Amino acid sequence: MSPAAWLLLRPAMGRAWPGFLLLALAASSLSAQKASPPVSSNAACLACHGSAATGSKLRINEGHLPASVHAALHCVDCHAIKPAEKQGELPHQRDIPPPGCASSCHREGAGKEPGLNPLAYADSVHGRAYLERGVGEVAKCWDCHGKHNIRADTDPESTVYRKSIPQTCTACHEDMAVVVKYHIHSEMPYQEYMKSVHGKALFEKGLVQYAAVCTDCHGVHNIQGVGEPHLMAKQPQTCGRCHELVFDAYKESIHGREALAGNIDSPLCVDCHGEHGIISPADEKSPVFSKNIPDTCSACHARPEIMKKYGISEDKIATFIDSLHGIAVGFGSRAAATCASCHGVHDILPASDPRSKVNPANLRSTCGQADCHPQMPEKIASSKIHVGPGSKISPALFFIQRTLVILVFITLFITVVWFIPGFIRKTRLLKK
Repeated sequence: MSPAAWLLLRPAMGRAWPGFLLLALAASSLSAQKASPPVSSNAACLACHGSAATGSKLRINEGHLPASVHAALHCVDCHAIKPAEKQGELPHQRDIPPPGCASSCHREGAGKEPGLNPLAYADSVHGRAYLERGVGEVAKCWDCHGKHNIRADTDPESTVYRKSIPQTCTACHEDMAVVVKYHIHSEMPYQEYMKSVHGKALFEKGLVQYAAVCTDCHGVHNIQGVGEPHLMAKQPQTCGRCHELVFDAYKESIHGREALAGNIDSPLCVDCHGEHGIISPADEKSPVFSKNIPDTCSACHARPEIMKKYGISEDKIATFIDSLHGIAVGFGSRAAATCASCHGVHDILPASDPRSKVNPANLRSTCGQADCHPQMPEKIASSKIHVGPGSKISPALFFIQRTLVILVFITLFITVVWFIPGFIRKTRLLKK
C-alpha cells in the first residue's frame, strides 16, 4: 500500500485501525512461518534411533552428526523412507533400501581422476559383486567411509585418512572367513605390509603423505580383481608414480619394453620385489638380496618353455651356480658378482644391444669395476662366462671335467676290486 493511499484510508478507519494492524501482523507472521525451513527431521529419527533410545537396534550417537561431513543433511536425504500406510505400524517401512551415494549426490564429473570418481565403484570388483550379484558382504561406501560419522579424508580421525587405510582394508582382507569364501589370493596382506618398507615408512617414520598405502597401488573406487588384465597393482606405471627414476630405466630395458607392450612373459616389479611384503635389498630375506638374486632370476631363466620361446639358453642359472662367482655367492659372499652385477638391475638389455653391459665391447669395463676386477685384460674379459664344465665350448674345462670323472670311476673300481677279496678272506677266517 502506498503512503498516499494510507493517508486517505486512515481517517475513514477511525478507531478500527489498531485491530486492522494486528490482523496484518498476524498474517505476516503466518506467512513467515510458512516460508521458514521446517524443523530438522533428524530429531524425529533420533527419538527412536538415538543412543538414548531404548530397544533400538540402530542407535546413532548424536555426537557423531556434527563432526560428520554430512552434518547439514537430514536422515531422509540418505535413507529413502516411506510413511506408514496403516495406523499403529512403524513410522516407516521395515526394510529401508540402502543409500545410493553415487546416484544421489556423489556424481563427480569425468574431469576427476578415474580412481577417485565414486562412479567408478560400479565397475570395480566390489561394485560388480554388490550391485550385479547382490553379495552383501562385499565392501560398500559405508564400510570404508563410515556410516553416520563420515569425515573428510584429510581428517586424521577418518577411516579413509591415508594412515588409516591399511586398517580399514584389513577388516575384510584378513578375515579368514571372507578370504576362504571368496578365494582371495593374499591371506595376510596387512601383516606383510606392516613389515615392508612401505609399512615401516607409514607407521614408524610417519611419512603419511609419501609412503604407499593400499589405494595408491590398487585404486580407490576402481579396485579390480586379481584375474583382471592390466591390473593396476601389478603395472610398472603404478610403481613409477613414486619411483620415477627407476621406472625411466626399466621402461627402456628389455624387460620393460616387452612388459609395456603387453608381453605377459616379461617380469614386472612385483615379480622381483614382491607385493605387500616388499623389503629393502639389504635385508637377507629380500628376493633381491645379493645371495637370492640367482633364485629370483631363475623363476624365468630356468624355465625351458620360456627360454626356448625367446632363443635363450636355459642353462644360464646352472652355469652361473657352477662358476666361481656362483660358488662364492652360495657361500654367502656379498662381494661376489651376481646376475645384476653384470647384466644390470632395472636397465637390463640384450647382449646384442651396444648399450648393454654384457655387450662384447663393454665387458672389459663391466668386469673391471672398481670393486670387482680393475685393469682386467681385454682377452680375459671377452671370454665366455656362462659355460659349464661339461660344455665343449671351453676345451680346457671340458678336458678337466672329463679327466676328473674318469679318475673317480677308476678309484671306485680299484676300491671295489680291493674290498671284495678282502671281505671274502675275512668271512672265511670267521667261519674257522
